[in-house]
Amino acid sequence: WRASAYGCGLVLVGVALLAGPPVLMRRVVLKAYAKKPDRDLVITYQVSGEGLSCKSDVASSDMLWRVVARVLRTADGFLLYVSDTQVHWLPVGGFQDSADLDRFAALARSKVESYKDER
Repeated sequence: WRASAYGCGLVLVGVALLAGPPVLMRRVVLKAYAKKPDRDLVITYQVSGEGLSCKSDVASSDMLWRVVARVLRTADGFLLYVSDTQVHWLPVGGFQDSADLDRFAALARSKVESYKDER
């Protein structure tokens, strides 16, 4: 029975090693987000054929379309990936109407090579 107890112990250690890092990473990211000065602020985007301008109460930036690595459209909005860890979220509710939403989708599709629609 010792061998089976040892084996079960190894399995539990393996499960902890596999399941632990994602749980810890989530906690670290949420804790870091809670400390950000721009958390939960409204960000205004202005979009053109050249790129996007982002503005909030604490910061502003301009970004050319060529910096956007990929765009993912979901039923709730658009994720614009600058890198694997830096994204911009444009929710559907942030657009004035469905025509603006469709215009943005067409522009993003024409400017970003990796465009995916998962609605």
